[in-house]
Amino acid sequence: MSLPFATGWELAIQLAKLLEYLGIAALAGGTVCLLFYRDERRRTIVLLSAYIGLCSLLGFNGALFAFLFQVGMTSGGGPGGMFDPVMARLLLGFETGSATLLRLGGFLLPTIACAAFAMRLGSRPPPRSRYHLIGLVHALGLLLVLASFTITGHAAVLNAPAKAAILLHILAMGVWTGAFVPLLYFCLSREGDGLAETMKGFGDMAGYCLLALFAAGLLLALELFHSPGELLSTPYGVTLLIKLALVGLLLLVAAGNRFLLVPKMLAGAGSAALGRTIRMEIVIAGAILAVTSYLATTVAPPSM
Repeated sequence: MSLPFATGWELAIQLAKLLEYLGIAALAGGTVCLLFYRDERRRTIVLLSAYIGLCSLLGFNGALFAFLFQVGMTSGGGPGGMFDPVMARLLLGFETGSATLLRLGGFLLPTIACAAFAMRLGSRPPPRSRYHLIGLVHALGLLLVLASFTITGHAAVLNAPAKAAILLHILAMGVWTGAFVPLLYFCLSREGDGLAETMKGFGDMAGYCLLALFAAGLLLALELFHSPGELLSTPYGVTLLIKLALVGLLLLVAAGNRFLLVPKMLAGAGSAALGRTIRMEIVIAGAILAVTSYLATTVAPPSM
């Protein structure tokens, strides 16, 4: 079965959604690393804040351009149709507009919070209360972004348990994949027991993320497909299988890190091999997000 090609507008929306997904991943995974896996060096705190803030800014721009591209596609007026005020006001009155406003606000909060947090850093590590505050702001921003997925797109017509499964799926995938870039930095800047313990702790947490992904994915599959055969007979099913294959590959690499490389590091081995596999994980995670953006824009579940 051949998969449908995206139109020009659909491709533009896919790229914008990819920026949104990168923002979600960095916000979720980067915040976890900032709160639980940081050392107290100023450089580490600044880099983690910059990672979260800049990717949240990318997510903000992704949400903005996804809306503008939707306006252009709906107006039918070519590239200039992106700025059609009548169509923009019309879409703002529907679920698409509400979801866009939620995402813009959700990404803007951590962008500002990270900039303020980094600018107020002194020579000493921030007090724990400041970490709690920025964690709360990031959680609020992430909650707004996640809420937007329940009112638009394929999820808008699902029942409450399925919507909860989508939110759990997005959150778990974001925490898992969004931590790869900070972990790569840790791998390049740390050595010895500190790095090994960090990787071990993250590996344990990633296990819970995988359980959440499996549970949410199973519930969504039961909701979106009428029969197992639709996985092979529909474009959405085939694309989903491609995504699952990439997730399986990512899982294999992660398992190798957790059960082979980390024990060797605890025994005194270097971190070079771990750095290579984390780079591989980043590439695979990027491919997963790209396939997800295709699923969200070009193909629809058979139940819809």
